[in-house]
Amino acid sequence: MKRKILIVLVGVALFAIMLTGCAGGVQFPKASGTGVIVQIAGSGRAMQNLPLAVRITNNTNDFISDVKVRVVSIDGKTDFGDFKFLDQNYEPLNGPPEVSISEFTKNHSNVLESGKAVTVVFNVTTYKYIDPRAYPVKVEVTYKDSNGKLHTVTQNGVIDIVKQNVLYKWMRNLIEWFHHFIPNYGLDIILLTILIKLAVHPLTRIQFKSTTGMQKIQPEINKLRQKYKDNPQKLNQEVMKVYKEHDVNMFGGCLPLLVQWPLLFILFGALTNYSPFNLERFLWLPNLNRPDPYYILPVLVLVSMYLQTKTSQLPGQEMDQNTKLMMYFMPVLFAVWSIKWAPSILLYWVTFSLVQAAEQIYIIHILESAMKNPKTKKKTESKKLKDGNKKDER
Repeated sequence: MKRKILIVLVGVALFAIMLTGCAGGVQFPKASGTGVIVQIAGSGRAMQNLPLAVRITNNTNDFISDVKVRVVSIDGKTDFGDFKFLDQNYEPLNGPPEVSISEFTKNHSNVLESGKAVTVVFNVTTYKYIDPRAYPVKVEVTYKDSNGKLHTVTQNGVIDIVKQNVLYKWMRNLIEWFHHFIPNYGLDIILLTILIKLAVHPLTRIQFKSTTGMQKIQPEINKLRQKYKDNPQKLNQEVMKVYKEHDVNMFGGCLPLLVQWPLLFILFGALTNYSPFNLERFLWLPNLNRPDPYYILPVLVLVSMYLQTKTSQLPGQEMDQNTKLMMYFMPVLFAVWSIKWAPSILLYWVTFSLVQAAEQIYIIHILESAMKNPKTKKKTESKKLKDGNKKDER
């Protein structure tokens, strides 16, 4: 059991690292040669925010200072064409795209020692679907040497715009369709999440019903395991008989998840880093791509995930210590990670968890009623059968 929990935790950790962007980033080859070396790298998809990274390496014998980086042109256009630059809060950048390395160094120093390097990052986006190809970029770096003499280094590179994910684009088109009727992306995300969850409700109900059935027959299965522990073939035969007698599908708890989770992951990917969210305010949020400055959404993530886990307990099910630990630990873990996530993702996450909690309460109530009144269920089924026979006679 502990091993399974460890595997789950590792999987969740890797998934969260992937989402927060800690598992990778722009990779530059080692700068060779002498002097001040400038390297450029940038890649992403149209209609998304993407980083344009410029790395400055001081391969001189002394320090350099007052280092500034300016983007001169993209695709040969000094007005940058379809590309727009953003500040650190994903707001439109006022003025030319120029930064000092002091914004990206420890202690905000504007001095780069010999043998050291620093990477500055510009936030770039597009608000239309442009052709996937490499777009030439021209960058200018100015600095003063140890004698105070001003130098300029001009370097060319590319922003590589890759092909769109078709499924994400389809989901974003659906969001835009909602946006025509409800002109607020925050409300569109909430509404779309609820509708998707309602659409897969029958699958969730099948999953809970199957899980309840499995729980009900578990004591009988355990007895068979003890009885036929030395005869695996006979054990499998008897177990299958039990499943058949109680009308329980051993895959009923897994198959619904295989259908609904891909759809939810597509929605998750579509909401990630979508550039029109830069322009949308929602309640206290300045935009839907900038992390919540007041940490309200991370708190809601904690509360909603706890409720989702708490309401998932089936009738008659006893919660062991490991499950209780997970119930308290996982919401806290995700709440901490979600501090740096975009509000668009957190709105989806909170809405999904709250709807899931309400759905679980409803389904468990139905299952409890059926377990307490099995005769009523049989009478209803018998009545339907009789009514069907009467219709056939007519």
